Amino acid sequence: MVNSKVWIFGVLAVAIYAGLGIYADFSKLLNVVGNFQWTFLLAVFVLTVIGYLIRYLKWDFFLKKTGVRLKAHDNLFVFFSGLSMIVTPGKMGEVWKGWLIKDMTGEKLSKTVPVVIVDRLTDVFGLIILSSAGILYYQDGLYAVLAVSIILILFFASVRSRIVSERITVFFEKRMGKYAENAKAMHITFSGLMNPLDIILMSFLASVAWFFECLALYVVVLGFGREIDVLLSMFIFSFASLAGALSMVPGGLGIAEGTISGLLQFFGMDAALAVGVALIVRIGTLWFGAFLGLSVFLVFRKRIYVGHGIKVNKEK
Repeated sequence: MVNSKVWIFGVLAVAIYAGLGIYADFSKLLNVVGNFQWTFLLAVFVLTVIGYLIRYLKWDFFLKKTGVRLKAHDNLFVFFSGLSMIVTPGKMGEVWKGWLIKDMTGEKLSKTVPVVIVDRLTDVFGLIILSSAGILYYQDGLYAVLAVSIILILFFASVRSRIVSERITVFFEKRMGKYAENAKAMHITFSGLMNPLDIILMSFLASVAWFFECLALYVVVLGFGREIDVLLSMFIFSFASLAGALSMVPGGLGIAEGTISGLLQFFGMDAALAVGVALIVRIGTLWFGAFLGLSVFLVFRKRIYVGHGIKVNKEK
């Protein structure tokens, strides 16, 4: 089942990138990419890792708020292993981190899955903060940012509302049978995590983390021998990432690349160069992240599992 999904994502990625290549004219695109200074990609990798380490602090903060405390090396393993699931709709495949923690400590999913969701929620708020800061460049984007902000604020208010909470509890009791208690426990965890001050602080921390990936776009443009304003690169990357996350397309494939290249063209860059920039920045952020997560899981899984007395099944 997993292998079939990997193939689907692979075919989807190839189809999307082929479409972008056709749009930009393959010969022109290859010529442009051939002039890229690949040493700049190493700088992109470094910026991406810095962003992940900052987001790890946010993840660790929310996890501790639920009473789940892991040793640093165990938690780093869980966090980075979860990156292997970022090529999923809205990156929600990262709920797998809850199962990893359950295997290691026996903690209930009702404690850990809400952490993943709230962590992603603050990521989206962080992208909104960065997009809003760059809205001076593209005021038409203001309406999209406002719409997303209103939806998330309503979600936040609903979870915190006593009246809504009581109705949700009644709904679970009537509709979910034996799973009602788990669902109610999850909702209680949500309520505990969504303290307004914590959400605001962690959203700003998320914006700092995402800023390093915005800088990755700036660095990629430099790698092509061009220049771009840092504020503009911040707006383009954060807005494209926000669009990709909300589209629920796995990894935002096609949506993020199309938005990045489209906005770069809107601000004066030619099509081939804009597509080249979009593809390389996504290699250095999305695909590098997925590869890093899978590598951490495969390399350290046996050591971590054995340390917790978990039997590791040998794969054929």
